Amino acid sequence: MDTLFAERPHFFEGQYLGAADLAVLLEYLREQLARQRLAGRSWGIVSGLELVQGTDPGGAITYTVAPGVAVDGHGRLLAILAPTKLDAALFALQPSGLVNVWLRHSEVSAGGVRPGFEVCGSSDAYSRISESVVVEVGPRNTVAQRESGVELGATLYPDARTAPGTLLPGQPIALDGSVGAQLFPNDDDTPRWLVPLGRVAWVQGAPGAFAEADETARKLSMIFRHQAGVFAESVIAAGGLLRLRARWTEREAGKTNDQLQAAAAPLASDLQTCHDRIEATEPIWLEEHTRLTGDLRLRGRRVEWQAEGGTDYAAGGTVLGLRRAPAANALGGEDLQLLLGSNAPGPSRLVVGGATLQGAPADPCRPDFDFRSGVVVQHDAKVGVGTVDSPLAHPLTLRVTGAQQQALALQSAAGAVTWQINTLPGPPGFNIAQADPAQSNFFIDPAGNVGIGSSAPQAKLDVRGVPAPQGNALGANKWFQAGDGGDTGRVWMQYGAQLAPLMVMSDLDDPPRLQFQQLGAGSEEAPQHISWIGQARGNSPDLSMQGGRVGINTQVPARMLHVEGEEVHSGGLGGGYSFSNRGSAFVEIPANGERWVLYAANSVARLWSGVDRMSVDLAGNVRMGPSLLHFAVGSRDNVRMVSGRVPQVFASAGTDWSAVRNGVGLVRVTFAPAFTGTPVVTATLVDPLAEDNVICVRNVSGNGFDVVIRDIDSTAADGSTPQDSAFNFIAVGQFT
Repeated sequence: MDTLFAERPHFFEGQYLGAADLAVLLEYLREQLARQRLAGRSWGIVSGLELVQGTDPGGAITYTVAPGVAVDGHGRLLAILAPTKLDAALFALQPSGLVNVWLRHSEVSAGGVRPGFEVCGSSDAYSRISESVVVEVGPRNTVAQRESGVELGATLYPDARTAPGTLLPGQPIALDGSVGAQLFPNDDDTPRWLVPLGRVAWVQGAPGAFAEADETARKLSMIFRHQAGVFAESVIAAGGLLRLRARWTEREAGKTNDQLQAAAAPLASDLQTCHDRIEATEPIWLEEHTRLTGDLRLRGRRVEWQAEGGTDYAAGGTVLGLRRAPAANALGGEDLQLLLGSNAPGPSRLVVGGATLQGAPADPCRPDFDFRSGVVVQHDAKVGVGTVDSPLAHPLTLRVTGAQQQALALQSAAGAVTWQINTLPGPPGFNIAQADPAQSNFFIDPAGNVGIGSSAPQAKLDVRGVPAPQGNALGANKWFQAGDGGDTGRVWMQYGAQLAPLMVMSDLDDPPRLQFQQLGAGSEEAPQHISWIGQARGNSPDLSMQGGRVGINTQVPARMLHVEGEEVHSGGLGGGYSFSNRGSAFVEIPANGERWVLYAANSVARLWSGVDRMSVDLAGNVRMGPSLLHFAVGSRDNVRMVSGRVPQVFASAGTDWSAVRNGVGLVRVTFAPAFTGTPVVTATLVDPLAEDNVICVRNVSGNGFDVVIRDIDSTAADGSTPQDSAFNFIAVGQFT
């Protein structure tokens, strides 16, 4: 495959050269130069062309374009070779505010030849073409107002940003808009391409005038300005050092330009000898503040913070760095290690704290901070909070602060302190309090005594905060105490030579008890649910349990008394015996006999499962059904009975049966559900039209039977005539 992209002239001895040959040479050179300008970088301002605000001798605001070079989207060079002031007349029609300033390429014919030397073509009367830069002002909001588009192949792209990616998957947009492979316009064409230069402040009037741009306006001008960029997959540092730094260097009093340049040059300490070559210790220098958008992945070993003089570890200094561990940890995972070297005289530390800008006002170009230390991690993995001025000897050290010597606080989700640890309010000790650090919920004094509700415990475990209406000296040598003494319900454990009593619950004038309560819809003083275990009455050893369910051989009692696996006697108004189906769990409202209750009411024994299923009175009758209206049929067999009346219209149904008419005097009765075997069926007529009618049952099965009804008639050929009539039936069969 061969693609033609350029044609250049080829000269030989004795060749006649005309203007066309020289024009081809010039076109070739201009096209290749334009393609080179757009191939490795984007269009825009290459250098210089700053928009500078100033004042004239009369004090009026002026804007000047500094000398510089730019390249437009067709690869044409835009050069301003001398400082150029903007003419206020250009802005006469612009509204007040920030006005966009643009640059564009322009060329006109120049150098007209003297009369008599012209040739036939009128354009040949000029021997030169003048290239210049034109300033335009105003919004230029549409693409067509800013550029003429680019031709790529046989397609014209009005917006050059769409051309580079048109054949790629998804047709991505190249926001730089540079197309080095475009078909460049002919010399006779003057395509339009505006280069954004900046914005100036303007006040419309008669006449209008430039205004001073504040900081916000200058920032917006900087954002509008379009600088050229570079396209490259790799940037190779020819001398082994690649530096990314700002172009401008601020002047320093007393220093010459040579001195400033020498100060910016690498030092001998920045170089090292490797493989008999002198090279930079760090081949890439980022010498300005750096912003990273996206993920940063380090394929090397570590990130280091070095002293200003150079490499710490090479000079025997302290290593401060962050690295991925070179090998997996003991648990099979990976570690990210913070390196705190220990070569310094004191401990090396990671310090976390707060900071404020240093200076008033702070210099935004060289910000520094006044730092307040808070959390410290020492190089030997010891952690301290508020301990910046002392070395750490323990794995975790908290320095107390405040009037109550607070050490640790726990906050609610809303941010309020709910619990805290401090060393007061009693003698210095360990105190746990709620919102008020001057109070105590749990306290350990220097002697090891523990107080609950007291910061001055008088026993190894001392519980306080219970009102004491009268005093009592019970429980000498106690080490656990509830209440302040007296008749308020004291519990203590006796410690002595005999180790007895081990636990005492006492009350002087009321039976002591162990009570369980749940507030529910009540309060602490009047809970909704109460149950207790204790003495049943005063001056009695009887034990009583009140207010709850008791389970024997079960952890989930479902009744006041729930016994699993043994007999139990039950009496009273709610007397009864409940038992579950073997292998089934407890069911509150059984549907299929999962649980049964045997009880008696109105001198009748009853068996219940969801509803009363059976009852036995004193005479021995057995009644069944949801309302106990049905008496059991006496039989040695396990039988089921279905009965009903079928009216003369025949189409009818009843409990467990239905009937349909299949012809005159022919009826089919169906059982639902069916009997498990063939039942015994009898049928009798009801109010026949004549007393000589007969009924016959046939085709009996578990699913149903047929009935034939006929009138005895001597005139008929067979002595009978089919006739419809109502009838009763009874079917008795095996019950599953």
